Amino acid sequence: MKQKIGLTLCSGFLLILFACTTENRAIQIILDSLEAHGGIEKWKNAKELTYVKTTILFDSLGNIEKEITQKHKNTFRPNFTAEMYWEEDSIHKKVTFEGDRTTVFYNDSLQNTTNLEEKYYKNIIAANYVLWQPYKLLDEDVSLRYKGKENIDGKQAHVIKASYVNDDGSAANTWWYYFDVTTNKLLGNMVHHGTTYSYIENIKYENKTGLFLNAERKSYMTDSARNIKFLRAQYFYEIVSLQ
Repeated sequence: MKQKIGLTLCSGFLLILFACTTENRAIQIILDSLEAHGGIEKWKNAKELTYVKTTILFDSLGNIEKEITQKHKNTFRPNFTAEMYWEEDSIHKKVTFEGDRTTVFYNDSLQNTTNLEEKYYKNIIAANYVLWQPYKLLDEDVSLRYKGKENIDGKQAHVIKASYVNDDGSAANTWWYYFDVTTNKLLGNMVHHGTTYSYIENIKYENKTGLFLNAERKSYMTDSARNIKFLRAQYFYEIVSLQ
């Protein structure tokens, strides 16, 4: 019995040690990537970012479903706030987030709808998460694991798995990040959302801010093995200012 208990404790210790090792390796790769993307101090000291994002959605046959251009303004310090403006279906839309409140306007008319507030709050958080990669991987609400190396479009890449949970403790989205082994820059990522998988490829970086933020990305519907089914979306980013 004592021998079995000893083996169990030993196995548990090794599992904890392995988890800590893979997490530490993942964090170091992220820190190296942030240095390649302009230096971590520039990310830490950013106060405000304004940019224009154009999204083009495609159906499975390659036809354009929708094209939307939005202007975003995010303030990072002392607290995160956000504004988002765009026109869709002949409606001028404006969404603001400050404190814990999301406010939605359609043609200057306040929309007191909980569903819309929740929808656009998620949109604002998601937009900031995507553009502010890889810095967002240093948030406390993510569990990181180093998963080895893979070939991504002819380049060797470190793979980091980022897992998130909902407020009730249930599993939320899972992301896989791909970092160029040679340059340390972020090549792209894959996300498991609900029952679907998407692979997002970084096509081009901007060079205005010194952070090499995303300038063009393509998102593909895939299976769990990252086999591409079809192009789902294309994203273009124009940085207006970074303070």
